[in-house]
Amino acid sequence: MRPRDHLILGTGASVAMYHTFGSNTVFFWVATFMIDIDHYLNFIYHNGFRSASFKKMFDYYGVIDNLAHLPEFLDIEVFHSGEFMLALYLLARLSDSFVLKAVMWGFLFHIVLDWISLAWNGIFLKRANLVAEYFIRKRRLMSSGLDPVYVYNEALRNIGMYPKD
Repeated sequence: MRPRDHLILGTGASVAMYHTFGSNTVFFWVATFMIDIDHYLNFIYHNGFRSASFKKMFDYYGVIDNLAHLPEFLDIEVFHSGEFMLALYLLARLSDSFVLKAVMWGFLFHIVLDWISLAWNGIFLKRANLVAEYFIRKRRLMSSGLDPVYVYNEALRNIGMYPKD
C-alpha cells in the first residue's frame, strides 16, 4: 500500500478515535505510517549504503512493485514482522505505557492494511511475516535455482544504481 494511502486511512482511524483518546491519538496516527521506515532502511541496505535519497527509494519501490509477481521475489520488512510486533507487545504490556500501546496498535493497523493490499494485488505470500520464515523461504527459493536478491538488484539497475558487490 502506498504511503499516501496509509496516511489517509491512518488519519481517518485517528479522527474516529479522537473522542476517546484526545490528543494522545497522535501516537497511533504517527505509528500508522512511520512503521514504513523499515522500507527506507531496506533500500539503504540493498544499495550497499551508497544512497539515502528518498526520491531514489520511491523510484526503487516503484520498480519493485512491477517485479513483485516474479517467482523469485520475497520480501521481509523487519518492523512488520511477527517477532518485532511480539517484542513491542511485551514491552508495551510490561511497561503499561499508553504511548507504546498506541504505537503497537498503529503498527498493527498498518500491517492489516498491508495484508489487505497484498491479497488484493495477488502477492500476499510474497512478504514473509516472520524473520525465521524469510530465511527458510529464501533457502527454498535458492535451492530451486531462484535468486531472491535478483529483484532488488534489478530494481537498482532500473533506477540507475548498481547492486552492491
